[in-house]
Formats: sequence, structure tokens, C-alpha cells
Amino acid sequence: MHQRRSVAVLTGGALSAVALGGLLAAAPQAAAADVTCSTNVYKRTFYKNTTFSGSPVRTDCDGAISQSWSGSPATGVPSNNFGVRWSVTRDFGSGGPFTFAVSATDGVRVHLDGVRKIDLWKGTGDTARAKSVNLTVPSGRHTLRVDYVNWSGAAKVAFTYTPRTSSAYDRTKPLAPTGVKTAYSTKSRRTTVSWSANKEMDLAGYSLYRRPVSSGTWTKVATTTARSYTDPLVNPDDRTPYYYEVRARDKAGNTSSGSADTIVRPLPVVTSLTGTYAKATGRVTLKWPLNTEPQFDHYTVLSNDLVDGYYRWVPLGTTKGSTWTTAPVTADGETRHYRVLVTNDNGTTTYSANGLDATAANELWLDIPDGIPPAVAPDLSLSSCAGGVQATATGYTPAAIRDFSGFEIQRRVSGAATWTVVLHKGYDPRLDPATATVCDPLPADGRTYEYRARTYDASGNYSSYSGTLAVTRPVG
Repeated sequence: MHQRRSVAVLTGGALSAVALGGLLAAAPQAAAADVTCSTNVYKRTFYKNTTFSGSPVRTDCDGAISQSWSGSPATGVPSNNFGVRWSVTRDFGSGGPFTFAVSATDGVRVHLDGVRKIDLWKGTGDTARAKSVNLTVPSGRHTLRVDYVNWSGAAKVAFTYTPRTSSAYDRTKPLAPTGVKTAYSTKSRRTTVSWSANKEMDLAGYSLYRRPVSSGTWTKVATTTARSYTDPLVNPDDRTPYYYEVRARDKAGNTSSGSADTIVRPLPVVTSLTGTYAKATGRVTLKWPLNTEPQFDHYTVLSNDLVDGYYRWVPLGTTKGSTWTTAPVTADGETRHYRVLVTNDNGTTTYSANGLDATAANELWLDIPDGIPPAVAPDLSLSSCAGGVQATATGYTPAAIRDFSGFEIQRRVSGAATWTVVLHKGYDPRLDPATATVCDPLPADGRTYEYRARTYDASGNYSSYSGTLAVTRPVG
């Protein structure tokens, strides 16, 4: 007995197997194919037996289970005693109540995550019968599998799974929408909000809400079945930052919680402002985070200065960078105020109130050290005291405008280079004029001593010196 042999022949550029002697060998190309189906589309496999054993004869994709075969359902599959298996893994969103319904001749079984939910496994010939079950599908991804076998006769099978949308059954809220994005147009001054498709199978639509950042009250902007909406704000010059959120609603009237709040700023803003004063140069250097929003154009730096008897915000200049160094500032011990505004590419600039705002992120209150000395040198007088010289410094500046906090008196031997501090003392504020005195003990050595005085303030600045006075001690 000779064994039949098969040879491979190249036909039309493809390799196929043809059996000699008139015997056609079924090519298992479909069974070997790694078929990937679109989202929520069934993968379907055909078997030439009713036990789903061995390699499938064919694998393809099927958008719906609704078939009626009067003979072989596919090449290589017999007309009787064959099996077909459908499977799909999909996201059911928040889940909820569903109805699984099947109609088939002969045997059919429906599984959810490997658990059998419908079992009609009996030969019926050409007569179909139906069954439906109501069940709850948990949220998230789940796998449906439908096994169908035809033993003989007509092969008919249909299966559906549909959400129960009556409010009497469905009390499950949809999942909150995700993937919310916003795009603000400085040309139209409108915000377009978009979001990802919700996974709910009973979705009825979406609602878009908006609220100012400073408010806790949401306003419904729109109800839509689309996944984007362009919001025309009532005031086209509005610079207020807003939060947007999207909520989903299902056919039973259930509404999801809001999506993650997404902020929209009609204008970029300066989120923080810092500054330092350099004593060596007398200049203030301001710094802030650089804005990267596409609508950003430039910054304006302002200083709050006295103009015609009133303090006003005076522009110092503009920049696209995130630092600014001022011209020299008088070290007067006062607080300087600075503000940085943003202008977008449509020419709209951050609102700038006339007054100061200690809580504004884009405003800086900077204490400048006091580098101004007391304006007037004190008067100095000398007299005798027990065992020495009485030195007295007096300041005649009226108490209401005094710019010093104490006196310093120095002494040296006439002609010497070094001065010695003999008094460094504050004054009694109750006295007018202000004065301080010291009895400087000196030996009776016949030498001449010189004295001078100055005032100082709380910042360590000193006035000019008084005139120098000299006294000669007698020889003891």
C-alpha cells in the first residue's frame, strides 16, 4: 500500500498545500492566524467537533451574534456536529443591571467571567428556543463567552446583552468622566472643554459645569451628547480663572460625580513674586516663575510710587523673562511695593487694582534697609566733674521728627590718631531737647584732650560729627 503524498506548489505568489490523487487537504491557515478584533467586537472560532477540542478550523471577528446557517458555516467545517465559540472582553463602566438573552437551535451556553449564566444544552433539530436572565454586572472589565453547538439540522443562534435602563432597576451612578482637557482661545475669548468617552453602555449624555475659583457654586453650562463644548463666557473681558468639570448621566437618570476639576485661566498669572535688595548697588532684583502657557506674551513690572501727592502703580518696563532688576533705590528704611502683570497674545493684561493687596501672589512688599544717617550733628559742651571731664551731647531736633535714637561721644589725646568711645547711650524720650552726658575720669597729667559727638539711629547709621572741643588737664 502506497502512502499518499502532498506537495507544496506556489500559486499566485502564495504557498498552498494540494493533495495528490484528488484528496484535498484543508489548510489550517485561519486556525493558526493570530486574530485581533476591534474593541468590543467578538472573536469567533469554528471547530469541526462539538467539544471545542483541538485547533479551531477558522478564527475571525464578529460584530454581533446573530447567525442562521443551513449548511456548513465555514470552509472546512461540517454541516452537522460542529461548534462555534464567541468571546469578548470589554469595559462595562460602572456596571449595573443587565439582561442576557439568547435564542438557538441545539446547544448554547453563556458565560460571564467563566461562570455559566445560561445553559440550553440539548438537541432541538430545526426548532429554536429562547431564554433570558436578569443579572448585575460589576464595574470594570469582564469577559463574555458564548458556546454554540449544532448536532443536526438548521443552525441558528442569537445573543444580546443590554443594560436595564428603567429607574426601577438601575440605581448605579455612571463613572465620572475622565480625560478632561481645556483650551482657551485668546482670539475668541472662549474655552473649549473636551473629555474621553464614558464606558457606560446606557449613557444618555453629559453635563458641563463651571465655577469661579473663588466660589463653591457650580453653574451648569451645557447638556450634550457630544464629548466637547465651547463655552462663551458672558463677559469677554473676564479675567477670572474658572474650574470646569464634566458629569455623566445614564438613561435611568443617574448622574455621576464630577470629573477632576480642571482650571482655566483666561490669562496666565504670576503665581509668586520674590525680591532681594543689594546694599552694594542699591538695586532690587525681582523673580517669579516663567509662564509657559501658549497664550502668554509678556510681563509688565510696576512699582508703587508717590506721584503728585498720591501713591500710584508706575510701570518700570516690560520683559518676556522671569527676572527684573530696578534702578538704584534709596535705602530709606521704607517698604517698597512691586507688582508683575501678564499680557496675553491678544493684548489683554492682568487686572491691576489701584491700591495695595497684601494677599496678591503677583505683588511683593519688600522692606528696604535704612541707609540714611541722622540729618543733624548734636551740640557738644564740656565742663568739669569729680576727677575728670563732663561731656554733654544735645540734640535740638523736635521730638516728633527725631531721626536718631542715641548719642556717641569720643575722646583722644590731642594729635593722636585713635579715638576712644566714652559714651554710647540712648536718650530719655521724656526730655526735650534730647541729651546724654558722661563724666570721663582723666588723670591730672597736663595733657590736652579732644572731644567730639555724633548721633546714631536704630539701623546703625551715624550723623556727622559735632565740632571738636579741647580741654587741658592741670598737672596734679
